[in-house]
Amino acid sequence: MKWLGTLKPRLLIFLMVLGPGIITSFADNDAGGVATYSVAASQFGYGMLTTLIPITIVLLITQEIGARIAVVTGKGLGDLIREHYGIRISLLIFGLLFFVNFGVILQNLGGLKEALQSFNFSVGTFLPLIIIFLFVFITRASYAKVEKFFLFLILFYVAYLFSAILAKPDWGLVLKSLFVPARTVTFDYVYTSIAVLGTTVTAWGQFFINSYVKDKKLTIDRLHYNQAEIYIGSLLTNVFSLFMMVAVTATLFNNGITITGAADAALAIKPFAGELASLLFGTGLLVAGFIGLAIVPLATAYAFSEFFGVSGSLNETFGKSRTFYVLFIMQILLGLVFILSPNITLFNITLYADYLNGIFLPIILFFLYRFANNKELMGEHVNNQLQNALLIGAGVIITGAALIGALGNIL
Repeated sequence: MKWLGTLKPRLLIFLMVLGPGIITSFADNDAGGVATYSVAASQFGYGMLTTLIPITIVLLITQEIGARIAVVTGKGLGDLIREHYGIRISLLIFGLLFFVNFGVILQNLGGLKEALQSFNFSVGTFLPLIIIFLFVFITRASYAKVEKFFLFLILFYVAYLFSAILAKPDWGLVLKSLFVPARTVTFDYVYTSIAVLGTTVTAWGQFFINSYVKDKKLTIDRLHYNQAEIYIGSLLTNVFSLFMMVAVTATLFNNGITITGAADAALAIKPFAGELASLLFGTGLLVAGFIGLAIVPLATAYAFSEFFGVSGSLNETFGKSRTFYVLFIMQILLGLVFILSPNITLFNITLYADYLNGIFLPIILFFLYRFANNKELMGEHVNNQLQNALLIGAGVIITGAALIGALGNIL
């Protein structure tokens, strides 16, 4: 039983390291992610499941590289881009990141809005209250408390597991569809696949995990534990993505019903899977929107702090990191103005926002490749050949698919 003696301290260290990988991965399944998976499944059914395994591999690789860079260098991705490529490139990248992230913030605000409406809550009352609570909590709670709160919220994603079970899918067909591609691959299929990729492997996610790991102050001796946590988070988040898509496919796609968003899915599956499945799907959307509304603006605020050399940390008070916290809340308030407008329909922009995330991703992969292979920065922790091959392959395939999808959309 000696192995128990060595397991306990390792488990304790793992629990201490736990956080960045799992939180970032599950935040990719925000309200926009739930919407994208739901829309994609309603259009293509089990045929879209084939994308999940390669997307999981890309997520594993990119999240691990980003975290490793932060642990080894002690710097965020924005810091490194500014130091190695100058302020002009920093301005360009931050501008693109802000634009793409704002689209995701709109998705999460819209997801919260529609989730509240589905439960017959007053949007004008409860959405501002959620935002006030979020701002007060983020500015006053310590890094550790914020992290524990996010980890607690992730438990609610189990709602999608039960929704999928209640939908009574053909699990044999589900398993087969993970490995057997769709019979016909159209421009729309490619375009939607890039959107699914863009909502799972996000540009903001690369910045967030890098900055969040740096903020946690992990040391190199904890690197292996951090890598294990990232792998677990990446696998789990896409398992729940699978459950979302299965629930929608087994109910809506199989009955010829298409939707424009996750809230539509929560209501539409009710006649086929029952009220409980609908309630669980809606609950998952509410939690996903809240997590996304917290994480994505934080990613932008982290990036701004690093790109332009200002103080920004969840470990610092509002007074010390004023710019960081003000930028965080200003993004949300600006998004709120758009979302509360009666002429704005969130999920009309769902696939477009995630598609933009997808085509922006190769730019971020370029920087990951450059920094992860810089021996002066990384020492013995540079990428190995397999990691480089996967990273380059992902960049080439994503770029090619994005161009094909764009061409099809134009034609």
